[in-house]
Amino acid sequence: MTMDSTPQGAVALDVENHSKIGSFLWIGFYTTIFTALTLTLYRFWARTLIRRRLWSETTIGGEPLEYTGKGMELFVGFLIAIGTVMLPIVVALAAAQLLLPPAGFAAVFVAIYLLFFILIGVAIFLARRYQLSRTVWRGVRFEQRGSPWMYGLAAFGYGLLSIVTLGWFAPAMRLRLERRMWNNAFFGDMPITYDNSKAARTEPVYLSYILAFLGVIIYYAILIGGIAQLGLFESMAGGGIPGPREIALLYALAFGGVFVLIFFIAWHEAVMIRQITKSISLGDISLKSRFGAFDLIQLAITNALLVIFTLGFGAVAAQMRTWRMICKRLEVAGTLDLARIHQAASRGPRSGEGMVDAFDLSGGV
Repeated sequence: MTMDSTPQGAVALDVENHSKIGSFLWIGFYTTIFTALTLTLYRFWARTLIRRRLWSETTIGGEPLEYTGKGMELFVGFLIAIGTVMLPIVVALAAAQLLLPPAGFAAVFVAIYLLFFILIGVAIFLARRYQLSRTVWRGVRFEQRGSPWMYGLAAFGYGLLSIVTLGWFAPAMRLRLERRMWNNAFFGDMPITYDNSKAARTEPVYLSYILAFLGVIIYYAILIGGIAQLGLFESMAGGGIPGPREIALLYALAFGGVFVLIFFIAWHEAVMIRQITKSISLGDISLKSRFGAFDLIQLAITNALLVIFTLGFGAVAAQMRTWRMICKRLEVAGTLDLARIHQAASRGPRSGEGMVDAFDLSGGV
């Protein structure tokens, strides 16, 4: 007879999504119609409905997630963002243009332009805080703590570093921002940790980025060289029209190179997803993703075709398919002792992710 060392109340946390494409095509159809008929006003309630459906059809350890957000909260958050952020910016720009000399207006414009980039980071953090606070599992809320302004400043600073380094800091920027988010996230009163472990660092993040980065440069260099080799620059400069052979070769060169380039970009994105996932843990629970480059390519192509052939109504179903693939490729190791977890200290903000809507950063669900 063996003794079970698993703590009483501990549960395994396999993640599954049971959503069907047909139901989300229907949701996408009628929510798009209602949104158009209400001059986009219904979008707040549409997003809430979609989240509730998607959350409820996603199970962790056999228990469904619950989304408790409300459309009115999103609408009120949008109005608050317009009144406290967008309107003051517009008024400040108008006043500066009317009252200040050109040099003064330019200084105000640059200051607001830079502030705008900080506010994008703030908006992303606030949206994450709202969404986590409205996500419940087994009656326990998730929670996002930390300062949205510190996150916005960090995102702005990392963005400047990426520009100064001609993009080479971009992978480090993404990983550091993910760490800021996850290290301030909680399930109830249990912290979620992002430790960038040794196992996570085995993913070739920088090698894949180098290949994708250099691939873009090489692709355009070959494309421009091919155009020059075919004599198309001289032909167009002289008012001539390229022949069928030249056009066929140009398209073969362009599309052949794109497919190779897409693979390296997708490989880098898949590597990033795997490293980020491996870095996240909750108590004794650790995560792992099996996302690969071909998963992303297949998903991107089929989702694009779905949206095109449904005249845009399939966008919601495409987002569901992405969510379902993430769940399908996610592996969870260990068990969670629920007896150690108590309710989150905060109920979260009273209004929704208004700044994301005001800046048009919502991206759907």
